[in-house]
Amino acid sequence: MSKKVKTKGYNYYKEFIAVSNLIVKASEMLNETLQDYDLKSLEKKLVKLHEVERTADNLKYEMMEFMYSDFLPPIEREDIINLACALDTIIDLIEDILKYLDMFQIGKITPEMFKFMDLIVRSATRLHEAIKELKSFKKPKALNEAIIAINRLENEGDDLYVHSVRQLFIDKRDHIETIALIRIYDYFEESCDSFEDAADIISSIILKNS
Repeated sequence: MSKKVKTKGYNYYKEFIAVSNLIVKASEMLNETLQDYDLKSLEKKLVKLHEVERTADNLKYEMMEFMYSDFLPPIEREDIINLACALDTIIDLIEDILKYLDMFQIGKITPEMFKFMDLIVRSATRLHEAIKELKSFKKPKALNEAIIAINRLENEGDDLYVHSVRQLFIDKRDHIETIALIRIYDYFEESCDSFEDAADIISSIILKNS
């Protein structure tokens, strides 16, 4: 666990931005890995991505440690906890995508995976925009625009998941390969959902403080 957080000068909004930066970094690492996919080097890529995930974990632990002794946080403690956990889950799921590609020894990236990846990268960018505007929740125009965009991307992810699984059965792939790809598509779809979960928490924060 990280060192004890200083009791003065802690800025929740700044720390949320730091975590959302890591989400953008994780999505870019996923993008780079799939664009230049090499199963033999995947394990090394996972090690690097896990370092990003651990950094995000440490930031969350620091936030929780400080919040428990904070007399007056800027928003409700429950909202801080929920948002911190939601952001952490996003990175976990991005890491899980690579874990399952490695676990199932997938030799080739499908066109559907590239489409999912594009949704994740775009969602990460819009979430980062929202997090940067979080401190201005009393003037939520930019926040709402980013949230709406994330919701639309999540809907695209749902449609893509249905299409992707359906296509596997149309192609009549090997049964083992089909099972492996469905499981990976599950994680891609859950990753898209996780951005909407974070956006919903931000929406709740806006409503509570309007």
